[in-house]
Amino acid sequence: MRARVLAILLLVTFPFTGILAAAPPQTVVIPAGTSIHFALRKSVNTATAKVGQHVPIELTEPIVVAGKVVAKDGAHGFARISEAEASGRVGGSAKLAFSVASITLVNGQTADVRTSSYSREGKAHAKHNATYIAGGAVAGALLGQALGGNSRSTAKGAAAGAGIGIGAAAATGKFDFEVAAGERFSLKLKSSVKTTL
Repeated sequence: MRARVLAILLLVTFPFTGILAAAPPQTVVIPAGTSIHFALRKSVNTATAKVGQHVPIELTEPIVVAGKVVAKDGAHGFARISEAEASGRVGGSAKLAFSVASITLVNGQTADVRTSSYSREGKAHAKHNATYIAGGAVAGALLGQALGGNSRSTAKGAAAGAGIGIGAAAATGKFDFEVAAGERFSLKLKSSVKTTL
């Protein structure tokens, strides 16, 4: 009787000890090709962005492998800028490219990852500038002809007008662009990621 009471007391004091024992950690592999859905947490502008700069991101969908959540919706990480070029005033388009570099997993660890890249090129100057330069040359030629009346005056006027056109093109500024915080992206893992959960 005493032994039975003692057994009952042990069960009440330490219930389901064997059942609640921690399961051994399991290795989980996030396969290459898995989509990483995320949003930028900070805006990126081509006028100030630098190659190698890390931009904070936040997952907009969880990463699930074989029914296990490996990274939660809202988990933080970083994207790395791989190309950044500011726009020139007369020539050269603004360029920006980045990929996901790291993600915080459910176990609290940070996983380094390699993904495909997002890339964008800004508005080109060529057509825009050609309009200003050609317009300046035509106006200069007409002015030269009106003032001098001969081909030499016309040529000088056209050259001066082209110079004014170049100045006008430069004065219109640069064509940089910004990728705003909160903008969403989906990039794919280029190689698998192994972790223990």
